[in-house]
Amino acid sequence: MHRLEFVDLNKTFQHKTAVRDITASLGHGVYGLLGENGAGKTTLMRMLCGILEPTSGTILCDGMPIRQLGGEYRMLLGYLPQDFGYYREFTALRFLHYMAALKALPQDYACVRIDTLLQLVGLSDQAKNKLKTFSGGMIRRIGIAQALLNDPEILVLDEPTSGLDPGERVRFRNIISSLSKNRLILLSTHIVSDLESIADQILLMHDGRLVQMGDEAALLEKAAGCVWKCLVSEDAAAALERQYTISNLRHQGSAVELRIISEKKPAKEAQQIEATLEDAYLYLSQKAPIQKS
Repeated sequence: MHRLEFVDLNKTFQHKTAVRDITASLGHGVYGLLGENGAGKTTLMRMLCGILEPTSGTILCDGMPIRQLGGEYRMLLGYLPQDFGYYREFTALRFLHYMAALKALPQDYACVRIDTLLQLVGLSDQAKNKLKTFSGGMIRRIGIAQALLNDPEILVLDEPTSGLDPGERVRFRNIISSLSKNRLILLSTHIVSDLESIADQILLMHDGRLVQMGDEAALLEKAAGCVWKCLVSEDAAAALERQYTISNLRHQGSAVELRIISEKKPAKEAQQIEATLEDAYLYLSQKAPIQKS
């Protein structure tokens, strides 16, 4: 099994710091990288895949800088970017053979591997259909098939469920779970439910920083006692929204039910409730240091 390490990792674009002071160690299993759009997830992944150079800091694989490992590291790696390029007029089969050629895979191996992967992602019966006829979920499944062509031991997936309907998201999560036995998988998303059932460890990012890292139980413990529910008038709800972080708001007739993140009781009507992973993310994010570029 391989181990990845981020050591004091920073990335700055002109006057904006996209990733700031990230240090973490990742071993076997599924790691969920959770954060809002713009949190720095894609930048971190692109550095991990060698597409971007860090401004400072180092990424290590088994104790060696990935730049020094070169092709040896790339052979370990499978990458599915959020928007991966494909040729609409290609069939699924032709596209995967094309990607296998780009990765310099032997033709005999590629033929067997492609058949296996099309079965894995449930597209064997669509192999000779053009990609322009595929739904968004089917395209994402072809994307993960191309990322797995070289049977990578480190799999990096950037927002793999973005734009998918609930059924396709469940299918995709099941595929990821089936792949996790002998791999290190890093999966980024801003959708909390995508991680709750499959991630062994969750990395929370906010404003370029790694806010917290741990399993779901550990993160929920951080937010314990800091989530409240209350039913108030619309005027009172508006006032509470200005003062507190609201994780959910729902109208009930003339009243409003609020789910509030706060270390202190926000209103006399408020009742303390159990935290969810989304609550924990909001709580830990609001406690994070403010980033200064």
